[in-house]
Order: sequence, then C-alpha cells, then structure tokens
Amino acid sequence: MNIRLCKFAQTSVSRGVAAVIGASALLCAGVASAGAAPSPLPVPLLTTHVAAVSAPMANTPASATNAVSECPVGTKLVGGGIRVGKASPTDTTTPTNGLKVNGTYPSDVSGTPVANHAIDPSFWTAAGGFATQSEAGDQVTSFAVCASVGPVGSVDRVVEVASVPGPTAAEATASVTATCPAGTTLVGGGALGTPANSPSFKPVGSYPSNDSGTMLTNGATNPQSWTVVGSAGGTANPANVTTAFAVCSKPLLPILPLLQTAVVRVDAPGPTAASTFTTVPATCTGTRLLSGGVNVDNPTGELQSGVHLRGSYPSDTTGNPVSNGAVNPIAWTGLVQVGGTPAPGTVTHTFAVCARLAVL
Repeated sequence: MNIRLCKFAQTSVSRGVAAVIGASALLCAGVASAGAAPSPLPVPLLTTHVAAVSAPMANTPASATNAVSECPVGTKLVGGGIRVGKASPTDTTTPTNGLKVNGTYPSDVSGTPVANHAIDPSFWTAAGGFATQSEAGDQVTSFAVCASVGPVGSVDRVVEVASVPGPTAAEATASVTATCPAGTTLVGGGALGTPANSPSFKPVGSYPSNDSGTMLTNGATNPQSWTVVGSAGGTANPANVTTAFAVCSKPLLPILPLLQTAVVRVDAPGPTAASTFTTVPATCTGTRLLSGGVNVDNPTGELQSGVHLRGSYPSDTTGNPVSNGAVNPIAWTGLVQVGGTPAPGTVTHTFAVCARLAVL
C-alpha cells in the first residue's frame, strides 16, 4: 500500500506539529510501504544557497588568515568550503608553494570553531595559511552552503567534533574521524589544523568516510562519518592538533520524508610535477549538492610532504568556484598543488555529498 504525504498548512495540523514544520510546506509525494526500496522525492523540495566571502591574505610566513561567511536568513548551514589563490581574476600565475589550506569548518562570527555537539551554527570559516614562503596578492574565500525548504532546511543541525594530537614528527600524518549520532544524517564536514603558526602543518584530507576513516566508494549511500588527515610536512611540531567536524541533520518527524544521501567520488592522477596544481570536480546528477570534500594520497607509497590542498569548494562542472549568492550548485571541486619537489604517484580524490528525499 502506498501512502501520500500532501501539502500541510499550519491550520490543518496540531500546534505541536505546526511548530516543527513552521511556515514551510511539504509538496505532495508518494511514500512506499514498509519493505519497499526508498523512492526519491522531487529535488525541488530542497534548495541550496552559497554565501561566499573573500579576505586578502596577510603576506607573512607561518601565518593564517580567516574568511567567514554566513548563511542567509531562512536557511540552515549544511556544509562549506575553502579556496586560496590569487586575488586578481586576471592573474593566472601559480601561487607560491607556501600557500595552503589550514582549515575549513563551522564556526561563530569571529571564526572560532564550534564546540562538540554545537546546534545550528550559521557561519563557515575558511582558514588560509602560509608556510615558510609567503607572497602578496593572495586571498582566501569561504563558501557556506545553506539549505532552505523541505526537511533539511526545517530542522536543527548538530556538529560532532573530534580531535587528535599530531602529527608531531616531520613527514608524518595523523587522522581523526567524527561520527554523526544515531538518528541523524551526515550532510557535510570540515577540517582544522592548529596551531596557525605551524609552518608546514596542513590538512591533506577532509572527506566522508566510514567510522574507521576509510574513504567511501563512488555511489556509497548515507555516510555517517567525516575523516580528516593532517600532514606535518617537513617540520616537526609537538603542538600540532588535527580536528574533524561532522555536520549532522536531525529528522523532522518520523512520519515525514527522511533525507537520503549518496557520495559521488572522482579519482584522478596527479598532480605530480613540482610547483603544479590540479582541479578535480565531482558532479551530482539528478540530486542536490549538499557539500563535499577532498583527499590526496599516494596509493603506492608515502605522500610527498610538500603536497598541499588549495581548495575544496562548490563549483561548476569544470572546477570554477561558484559566486556569492549561487543557488543549487551541482559540483564540488578539490584543488591540490605540489611543492618544490616532484611527487610521483600522487592521486586526488574528490567527493560530492548529494541529497535526495526518500521515505522508508
């Protein structure tokens, strides 16, 4: 037997239910009976908006610069991203190898990371950093991805935060995984490497995973965990800490549609040549992009310590970042650069977390 969930008006439900649904309406959609496969509901039930803010990078070695974006009124944060590069759109030169991602994470308005179990943050911070080399003319851009309409935009978000000390030794890595609580759905995630003045320390992976930190395969459904990999680069520092953030969505009501997600994963060789970079997009098709991530590794050996992220952000299908105010972006791009030493065997993995609405 099929059940129909039709448009609710505030006057047609009890005050308790109306308080949860608020003023937003749910479109009529078919619900399969128990035991049937989940059936996707119309994508227009979910709309995503991107708030993008850029800040000029301070031309100082071993420093970090934050850009903070805020979700528009009436939307809820589901994820976010970062891109560091030349501030001038006409400057096509490759940035210095010292330019790197220090973090991309949910925060308060000042850029302070949210605490474990934080409810409904509205801000996303992108932390761009310089290693021992800096230069003028670079900027960091923060992308907050925010949802409105439908169950994702109508309920609370809870953020799970997990940290590990390290990596402390030069050429070492450390990983940490944050997992969403039972009864919630992973919609996005983020990463942070501290302290900000640790010159060669940086996250080289921030991606949806299983609870042991393993990258998910293309087509994986309903991930619940987010993993971050930190790389110490060529400098030892006992103060290094690697932190992962999992952004999790609570269900609206048990009787209403549940959010279902799927991972699109794209693997591409490179970059391998010194002082070069590559962009690898992953595209949601027939679904709605919520967020995404990137991981760079060397499947046949150790990742060269100079390899670093320069971006993980919502984009078009060719890797161009979307603009402030963009609605319903369809792709996520990972941007990776090699330092001054060749890095044979490097592989870039980009992940798009794509949503559909389904019922059990």
